[in-house]
Amino acid sequence: MTAPFRGLLRITALVVLLFTVYAVIPLQTDEWWIGLLAGFVALVAITPFTIRRTRAITASDQPIMAAAEAIVFVVAMLVFGFSSVYLAIDRGNGQFVGLSTKIDAVYFTSTTLATVGFGDIHAEGQAARLAVTAQMVLDLSLLAIAVRLLVRAAQDRKAASTARG
Repeated sequence: MTAPFRGLLRITALVVLLFTVYAVIPLQTDEWWIGLLAGFVALVAITPFTIRRTRAITASDQPIMAAAEAIVFVVAMLVFGFSSVYLAIDRGNGQFVGLSTKIDAVYFTSTTLATVGFGDIHAEGQAARLAVTAQMVLDLSLLAIAVRLLVRAAQDRKAASTARG
């Protein structure tokens, strides 16, 4: 099995595992706080994950693939984290208009991440607006920083391996 194929298989497995956890954790029940906690853990874990992956990229034989894997997983963590938070804070159905299911939450998080904002689901309550604002700020800053770090580490590693021959 080639290294790029193994990397693709590994990142696919990680993303599937992440969204399997999302599918089974309670988000709109009396145990909503578990989903909220899981969402916050995923969001907080992005920074140490990015630092750890940056170090791994600098030692990788496939630095570009390793950077791509890390970027995909950071995006998946953002979507998982905010989708969980949105459903948990909307458990009383007053924070968002149009947010009813886990798929709705992933859809809303993805449209916000992509800065599309169709308007079919939107923040109504103050807690929801605060969470969406936090997502917008995190999306812009964290993704820019994470992508820059990971791509730079991959470029540096590739240049170093090319120089060695």
